Amino acid sequence: MDRETLTEIAAQYPWASWAVWDDAFPDGDCVETQPERLVEFVQDRAEMLTPDIVLMGLNRSDDLPAPYANFHAPTRKHYDYRLKEFIQDGGLDRLQGAYITDLVDDVDPDSQSVEVTDDDAAVLLDQLRLLGESEYHVVCFGNKPFGGLVDYFDAGVTSRSPELGGVQIRMKDEAVRFLSAYARNRPPQR
Repeated sequence: MDRETLTEIAAQYPWASWAVWDDAFPDGDCVETQPERLVEFVQDRAEMLTPDIVLMGLNRSDDLPAPYANFHAPTRKHYDYRLKEFIQDGGLDRLQGAYITDLVDDVDPDSQSVEVTDDDAAVLLDQLRLLGESEYHVVCFGNKPFGGLVDYFDAGVTSRSPELGGVQIRMKDEAVRFLSAYARNRPPQR
């Protein structure tokens, strides 16, 4: 991933981000307390990025102070620190550096009132094309973004226990695999 593409993504999709965090996040003097530095922080870690893996929430629950600040709120109320703990601190190396985005570019703390449209899915596909990979593995945070993509692609869902659904889509030159994992006692959605 080159610096120019990372800058373009930050400009076009400011709600997008990457699964790389300052080691001190969310405490101390982490870079996330200065969100205007996040684009440079990600650019300096370009060799760590894995753009074929996409982690996707539904929508932003708060306004963003700068590009790449989504999923990097240096507070404990947003639960972003949990992603860092599971991925970066937990040694999930294949997920570290993943592209992170929300399907819907709306700010609404009540995710129940957020509706997914075909336009939202089309914007996601534009993001994927900009990432430039031939195959993507998209992990949806919850049922609503997963359901929106299933509806958009009019795809059949393969289900596996416990409560795991998956879809594989083949477009012209790209393969996209969507996965939704959820549990009865899931943490609050973004």
